[in-house]
Amino acid sequence: MLRLQEETTPGAPAYMVSFGDMMTLILTFFILLVSLSKTQDAGLLAQGVGSFIVAIESHGLPGIMPESERKEVFEHLRRRFNLPPEDDPDRRADPLDAADLELIRSRAVEALKPHDETGFPRVALFEADSAALTDEAREYLERLASSMRPMHGQLLLLEGHARDAGRRFAGDDRLLATARAQAVRAHLVEEHGFDPERVECRAWLEEIEGTTKGSRAVDARLVTPPTLIRNE
Repeated sequence: MLRLQEETTPGAPAYMVSFGDMMTLILTFFILLVSLSKTQDAGLLAQGVGSFIVAIESHGLPGIMPESERKEVFEHLRRRFNLPPEDDPDRRADPLDAADLELIRSRAVEALKPHDETGFPRVALFEADSAALTDEAREYLERLASSMRPMHGQLLLLEGHARDAGRRFAGDDRLLATARAQAVRAHLVEEHGFDPERVECRAWLEEIEGTTKGSRAVDARLVTPPTLIRNE
């Protein structure tokens, strides 16, 4: 007698088990961070989850997903969180990359330890909820440009401050602080010919309580590597 052989369907690859566990742990860690946050903002949560979904579906490569699909992801998340539609969806058209929120690239930091530095406090002051350089800021940068220019391996660090982010930056002080530092960097590179590889931007993750005017400014530090210090 012929025995009927049961048809077997191939199962999922073995690596999918580890991958699924890893993604679950990442999601759990993200939820834990949100639950421990002092400020519970559903809008920021929807924006963060939307950015995560966009990164996953586009394989972490910017420009792969059409802008219409990206907006639909964010709007779908806002509906899931019972939030109204975004007032200005175009504000997300050119989002700041998460890497721009790092205090400074680790490679640059390690290369400059230990180091000597010259500080230039408040090289530019900004209006509330704005990252646009004022005429006064441009004039002040004109006078400081020659002193701040990095030479012979030096690095110019631009530190943005913000405690006044409003609707333009979705209430995110870190985005506003980064945008202010980038505005100063763009001015120095485009108007004064600074080497873009020698100018770094960073944002303060948390401002010092009690500060007012300083929280709408950009500070600069001209950093000298240790090898140059010894040679001098």
